[in-house]
Amino acid sequence: MISKEEIQNLSQLARLELKEEEITSLQKDLSDILNYVGQIKSSEKAADSAPASRNVLRRDEPHAQESLLAGKREAILEAFPKRENDYLLVRKIISKDE
Repeated sequence: MISKEEIQNLSQLARLELKEEEITSLQKDLSDILNYVGQIKSSEKAADSAPASRNVLRRDEPHAQESLLAGKREAILEAFPKRENDYLLVRKIISKDE
């Protein structure tokens, strides 16, 4: 708990004139705040000691393009209604006004 002398010293540094009941109230309030900060610090230490979770992912291995498309590329290009060279043309859905 913070002593009355420490509260008076703080009030002098802050150039505050405090009444006796204000000193008592501040003494309790500052003690509560410091206790809360202490709880936060102890919970941070506990969180630091907790094992870190991590994602386990498969290795990223390249696949041959032929195996993914396996001759489907030309069929897709032929089935699309509008195209320009190897690009598929789609209707514009976003205007500059939006």
